[in-house]
Amino acid sequence: MGKLNSLQGSIAALILKGFSACVCILPLRAALFIGRRIGDIAYFIGARPRQLAMSHLKVAFGKTRSYAELKIILRDFYHAYGQSIVEIGRLPLIARQGYEGVVDVRGREAVDEAMKKGRGCIFLSIHSGNWELSNIVGSMIGYPYNMVANDLNHINKVAEFLNDLRRSAGCHIINPGIGGREIIRSLKKNKIVTLVADQGGADGFFVPFLGRQASMSTGAVRIALKYDVPIMLVDIHRTGPGRHLLSAEPFVLTNTGDIEKDLVENLPRMMRQYEQAVARHPAEYVWFYKTWKYAKDRVVLVLDDGRVGHLRQSQAVARAYVTTAKEKDLTVTVETIVVKFRDQMSSMILPIFSGGIWIGGDADMSRLRYYLKPESFAALQRLRPDVVISCGARNAAVNSWVARNNRARSIAVLPNKLLAFKQFDLVVVHQHDLMGKKAPANAVVTKAAPNLIDKAYLDENVKALVGRYQHLRNNVRTKMAVLIGGHAQGVVMSEQDMKIVLHQLKEVADAQGIDLLITTSRRTPPAIEQLVIREFKDHPRTALLIIANKVNVPEAVGGVLALADIVVVSGESISMVSEAASSGKRTVVFAVGATKNQKYAEFCQMLAHQSHILYTGPKGVSSAIDSAVRNKIMTKPINDNAVLLDALRKITR
Repeated sequence: MGKLNSLQGSIAALILKGFSACVCILPLRAALFIGRRIGDIAYFIGARPRQLAMSHLKVAFGKTRSYAELKIILRDFYHAYGQSIVEIGRLPLIARQGYEGVVDVRGREAVDEAMKKGRGCIFLSIHSGNWELSNIVGSMIGYPYNMVANDLNHINKVAEFLNDLRRSAGCHIINPGIGGREIIRSLKKNKIVTLVADQGGADGFFVPFLGRQASMSTGAVRIALKYDVPIMLVDIHRTGPGRHLLSAEPFVLTNTGDIEKDLVENLPRMMRQYEQAVARHPAEYVWFYKTWKYAKDRVVLVLDDGRVGHLRQSQAVARAYVTTAKEKDLTVTVETIVVKFRDQMSSMILPIFSGGIWIGGDADMSRLRYYLKPESFAALQRLRPDVVISCGARNAAVNSWVARNNRARSIAVLPNKLLAFKQFDLVVVHQHDLMGKKAPANAVVTKAAPNLIDKAYLDENVKALVGRYQHLRNNVRTKMAVLIGGHAQGVVMSEQDMKIVLHQLKEVADAQGIDLLITTSRRTPPAIEQLVIREFKDHPRTALLIIANKVNVPEAVGGVLALADIVVVSGESISMVSEAASSGKRTVVFAVGATKNQKYAEFCQMLAHQSHILYTGPKGVSSAIDSAVRNKIMTKPINDNAVLLDALRKITR
């Protein structure tokens, strides 16, 4: 409850009292109708709470129920919540007439048995159903009843009014700030004390709950174990218009005398029972409540647009996030979803409708179904990520949409220029893309494309590659990795230029006794593939030849970079050039083919100017290789990891 000044609190209390008087006069069905309309209004005007509630529903049920089913649960939840507000207003009427006309009680006999022991009883619940009705019932069943709740009378008159309603039915309020001693005193006097389990806070005990680790309060279980106090698991849910069922079920604690060990045994078992209750009536759980706020596990969603280079950049950012998360004792699961648009027009239109009120005010995931293929939409709606990562213009709008809908962090590498950078929590841009402009505050500027290349990655991939191609194991001769790309945006790879390059590679390999490790990419045109096969398949200096479109070798790039002393790479792929320049090996990049897009040349020229690569045209490859072999010109590796990690640390939570 927000803090109000005296005048505001008095006015709000008068409004609430007037509302309470009105709903007490109205027939029950009419009052509940008003409650449902209150829920409808809250649903439509409160985008952020609605998104929060939906994101929590996806945590709990995203893998087992469709998005359409979750929306039905969400609307039912808002209706139930609105009706609960009306029922709270009707508490004076219920207190006068008795709870029997509103709430059915199951488990009264178990409560009686527990109270006969003379050690009091703990009613333990979660944030589900109309909790105020459960308090009223608890205080009217004939036993002294205490509820632990923030006593907010000093803040405003509204809290005072609510607490007066609770006290009018015989409920005593215990302030949690001093509650421990008073709870124990009350139990020793054979009183009932009600506590909630799902509000452990930052210092709670983490237990799997509805598919994810959640912080749970340990107080009730600790007290019960130490003082041998019976615990009743309490649940209240709607059974019809204006009718509720309050059930109290005894929970048998495992008590070995080792409280910490017993917590590990009892709390998960307890929460499994609550999970079953939520699954039976999901619209009753208070999905606004930040049940997983303090969770130590994170889900990272990588959006794959089908381009290998973009995927590797996203994976590199995801790996860096995992590093920063581990520094904060967080565990991370990385999920990858391939995003396929219905058609080219959809991918062009979505960014236009991904700003302002279209996404900032709503971000309803169901709207994405108009732009994406069913399989992509279905995969996205099932997952509730904490971080969304994408690379490239096509997926940037999807990133923003999914992140906002799930209240997740958004990280975009090279986002669509139609989208404002401020829509993302972090934007990764290459130095050459800024064109001298100042980077925005939420941007991290890298020299090259984010990539997976580091010592651990190279070691892992070379082990896999050598395991696949045993003849490489004992090859100690000088090696040259050759990475051949293909057509790119605005670039057409020329057969004539490639003939010139390949001829020089053969000459250098023969003249200097260098073994060749050659791999093409999936973008390599068939004609170029045939040319490479014709020139190198039976060449004596060819130690390895991988045609990516014919055989899938995931460790090919990392493996050959690890084995190579020198790297030669075609210059039409920023990702591939970045990987080569990050490997620590002497790197030669050659321009190839006709181009209408100068960004590739500008990128390579910038890296050459900074001494990270040697950059040449097709006819200068042999000369550049000779300079690298003879150490006439040294290249220095790129390492963007430090700047990327620093930026990610600021948003990792």
